[in-house]
Amino acid sequence: MFGLTLALGLFVASQNINLIPDIEIVQPSMITAGDLMWFIIIFAGIWLISRIRLLASWLFWIFISLLIFSGSQIVIASIAPFPADIIVSLLVLVAFLVFRKVIVHDAAMILAVAGLGAALGVIITPSVGILVLILLSFYDIIAVYKTKHMVHMVESMIRSGAVFGFIIPSSSELFLASRREVKSRIGTDFTILGSGDIGLPVIFVSSLIRQSLPEAIIVACFVMLGLLLTHVLFVSQSERRPMAALPPIATMTLIGYAVALAVI
Repeated sequence: MFGLTLALGLFVASQNINLIPDIEIVQPSMITAGDLMWFIIIFAGIWLISRIRLLASWLFWIFISLLIFSGSQIVIASIAPFPADIIVSLLVLVAFLVFRKVIVHDAAMILAVAGLGAALGVIITPSVGILVLILLSFYDIIAVYKTKHMVHMVESMIRSGAVFGFIIPSSSELFLASRREVKSRIGTDFTILGSGDIGLPVIFVSSLIRQSLPEAIIVACFVMLGLLLTHVLFVSQSERRPMAALPPIATMTLIGYAVALAVI
């Protein structure tokens, strides 16, 4: 699923890179202290909302629906003209809301993350992508191990059923399980890989399309190695606990970028 998301994101980015010549590419110098402050305020607001169960449930479902529709529309628009992209995206959203199976959820998340990741990636420079990966890796460590507010947010999303990420079953037949079953079986039959852990590498790899497709492919391979490292670290725990998945993925992503620059 991770590999398919990366590949789809690369495809969408390559299809759209020449369609946005008039959009200003975001440079590191454009990121201000005010931007970082807004980032902190937004995440603090999401955390506060996640503590109010009824409000959190409604807002999480609205947010994930918007993500799925907009991400799917970006992907479909790369291969089909208007209004087919809108119609198909609506069908994807309806399928996600009606057929509450793990496999439908994951398929919708692949489209959402690939589309939005590619769209964001093509409007930033790789240096911005590097900065974001480093900063959010440290944030992930603090949010999971120190303050634990990320763990509480994920628990709130699981309770609401609006999981922002892949639901990974322990066996293939569990892809047909209902999302309701996931709530009580997290940590045993299902694990969660957050959309940020998937989306940020997609954004960075997509940002490399402007420089070189071979570079982007090399880095994507290292991203997959980062996922493998994350999996090894997770299953090696003496007791299964939530872990910050982004740091090992981001580390291998940046190593891959260094290798790509050296060989291309």
